[in-house]
Amino acid sequence: MSRRVPGQATAAELATAAIREAVIIGAVKPDEPVYEEEWAARLGISRTPVREAIQELVARGLLTRNGRTAYVFHPSLSELLEIYDIRLPMEQLAASRCAAVADDALVADLEARFAKIREHRVDSGWFADHEAFHMRLFEGSRMPRLTSLIQSLRAQSEPYVRLAVTVDQEFRDNSRVQHHSLVDAVRARDPEMAAAIVKEHLDTTRRKLSEIIQASTSVDALLVPRP
Repeated sequence: MSRRVPGQATAAELATAAIREAVIIGAVKPDEPVYEEEWAARLGISRTPVREAIQELVARGLLTRNGRTAYVFHPSLSELLEIYDIRLPMEQLAASRCAAVADDALVADLEARFAKIREHRVDSGWFADHEAFHMRLFEGSRMPRLTSLIQSLRAQSEPYVRLAVTVDQEFRDNSRVQHHSLVDAVRARDPEMAAAIVKEHLDTTRRKLSEIIQASTSVDALLVPRP
């Protein structure tokens, strides 16, 4: 096991974060393999902490195993819709709680994070900033167990969010408005408004993903290529 130095992340934790980010920003696509030796060389660490990281990400549902090789989770349409059904009440709870307990510093942080995703072009950096905005919102709930569960579920569906954002300008525009409204809800300390906006946002995303996937003969061909 990786040893922990007080105040520092272990090598396994660093590897977990690096692999997870690669999946979220599209550097590794659904069904692509994640090799221990490749990631160990990339991160400059031994294979043992990478093996621990892969085991952790399999447990979170972000990776799956086929024999000895791990692959990025590739949900079916029904699995993807199920993930959204589970996410909805959890993210509503987190957002409403965040709005109820937010201080001025959190509001300012969310405003700054929203400004980044509003102004930047859609690329791998944008997707990382987008995820950081949402996770800061959920962390603001001060419910770490709930935030951890949401994080795992979001990671499983994030490649398909990239798909919708990339191919549909109207969806991007609506999403930008919804993100702005979320910041407004937290600033107003309005839990009901925050929960309602999360529902609108997730329902819109769920519907758009279903439309895109059902209309495509090859979803894999539509997924964002490696940056």
